[in-house]
Amino acid sequence: METLMKADIFFFLTSVVVVILAILVAVALFYIVRILRDIKILSTKVREEGDKIVDDVDDLRTGLKKQGLKMTKIFSAFVSFLKKKSKKITKK
Repeated sequence: METLMKADIFFFLTSVVVVILAILVAVALFYIVRILRDIKILSTKVREEGDKIVDDVDDLRTGLKKQGLKMTKIFSAFVSFLKKKSKKITKK
């Protein structure tokens, strides 16, 4: 009789622990699903912004190709201006 009582206590405690673990796993899965959903939304936004950046770089590249000669002249004028300034500074 005593072994039967011990077996009943064991199965009762095991059942309680299994129910508690099941509830904890369900809560953890709920939060994991929420986190994964947020990550999915963020990755979608990052992908969209990445596409916009690629488009902007393509537009910039096209603009630079069209105005490349102008930019080269402006850059060379700026560099020559800096060289003249540095020569004046070193003479003092």
